[in-house]
Amino acid sequence: MNIEFLGPLGRVTGSCTWMHDKERGWNFLVDCGIQQGEGNPDIWNQGVDWPFEPSEIKFVLLTHAHMDHCGLIPMLYKRGFQGKVICTAETAAIAKVMLVDATRLGAFYDESDVAKIKWLEPRGKSLLGGTLHPVADDLFINFYRTSHIIGAVAIGVYWGDFKAGEQKKIIFSGDLGVCNEDSEHLPFLRHIMKPHEFDYAVIESTYGGKVRCTEEQTVEYRWKQIKNLCDQVVANKSRALLPSFSLGRAQDLLFDLHWVLNSNPEQYSNIKVVLDSPTANKLTPIILQALERTEVTGKSFRKARPLWLGKQIFRWFELDDTDPIQVDRLIDIVRVTLGEAPKFPEYAGLYGNQIAKSWASKVRVISERSQRTQIPENDPQIILASSGSCDGGAVTHWLPTTVRSSNSLICLTGFSGPNSVAGQLSQLQGVEQRERRRLRGSIQIESANLDIPIRDISCEITTLNGYSGHADQTGLLNWLFWSFKGVSKRTAPCVFIQHGNDNERKALERAIHERNGIEPIVVELPSQRAHKYKL
Repeated sequence: MNIEFLGPLGRVTGSCTWMHDKERGWNFLVDCGIQQGEGNPDIWNQGVDWPFEPSEIKFVLLTHAHMDHCGLIPMLYKRGFQGKVICTAETAAIAKVMLVDATRLGAFYDESDVAKIKWLEPRGKSLLGGTLHPVADDLFINFYRTSHIIGAVAIGVYWGDFKAGEQKKIIFSGDLGVCNEDSEHLPFLRHIMKPHEFDYAVIESTYGGKVRCTEEQTVEYRWKQIKNLCDQVVANKSRALLPSFSLGRAQDLLFDLHWVLNSNPEQYSNIKVVLDSPTANKLTPIILQALERTEVTGKSFRKARPLWLGKQIFRWFELDDTDPIQVDRLIDIVRVTLGEAPKFPEYAGLYGNQIAKSWASKVRVISERSQRTQIPENDPQIILASSGSCDGGAVTHWLPTTVRSSNSLICLTGFSGPNSVAGQLSQLQGVEQRERRRLRGSIQIESANLDIPIRDISCEITTLNGYSGHADQTGLLNWLFWSFKGVSKRTAPCVFIQHGNDNERKALERAIHERNGIEPIVVELPSQRAHKYKL
């Protein structure tokens, strides 16, 4: 089998790996994502320099629904691809929304290309784990949950004649998340699954050189930050604008805000929470349906467990995740958190701790642009608006007035590239107003035809931490090196590192060698010059 790493190499976006064996007729991709603000994105995103012929690709394996992994699949169809996209049902549902939205934001394809996509979730006794799903003669795959976003999986690929002892196997991490078993701290994601042992592993390295402090990876850390934010909004009777990505980040922020506001409803009774994200609104029913999905586990005693929803949220509310009625109550709590009506209102107030019993919706969902003008400007308010990079979307409606108010606060909720609007705002964090007045230049938001002089930016700018969906170096290493029944294991003796800038990749390479011990291990950093390998 030949493998070619087309991206991202020394970058973070544009995930795409090509596997092919002409003699056996194997020819497929693992992910096909857009480049975002790196390299020559327009060239890659138009398929100008793809080394493969789309019409000859048999299928695509998709790890998850972020645009840097799925965003060019419609372009594949536009250029002649006719195969299926194999992924989880949740990834397919989310990707449909994200891809249609992209057609309105300058994508090089249209909705007719999105409509051509043939989605396929493998069938079998179990979707995740050890079950092998056939995709061609002597070619199989399996999935492992990564806890990055709902539906996200690492994908194992097996090829060759197993009976003849010729089978080989490789696993693609996709993007790895932060929720480990028994220490999940984000509200809606179940823990990362340990992979089996493979011959080869392809691992991301977005934060390959970063080790987060333990405190930052706790729910208490996030709630403390949110409480401080709410206290400031109440004290100053001010507006806090939280630019947030529509998938994952917006939902996590809504949950944490509801936790703090419901923990002390009298103190925070005047705060209005607004969600202004058309994409998040479209994703809400998909997320709720995903959280209700179960899998059957256990050999001697078969029981149903949520496929994507972790146990941690049940613990916080002191609800029993084995009781179907209390599971229904938990899902209703999530419904009202996201601005939906409860399905089982008769269960409210009957189960869990006091917060669970008194949980109430605190969010107003903007469903029409005209509703934005109905939000009083001077009330204590927290506005979640897409997108997190501030380069476009609903947040551009709120930015001009917010940045010019010394009583307001912009609270960035995650990493954005330095050239993005959010990245430029981040550089002003901690810079006092009198110093900003001396700065020339402006922040331009081309998509909204906005130009904001830096000297006019009077608001406070800060950052909320603890919401990253990407594993740090420790998390990446724990995916490669793990134990089973007390026996040390490693995912593969040969590791390819992609999906990170070169500093992050090299840092992870050093850490892998340090962690590996005495067993030989090969670590490869594919580059533009050397990205083709024979497996």
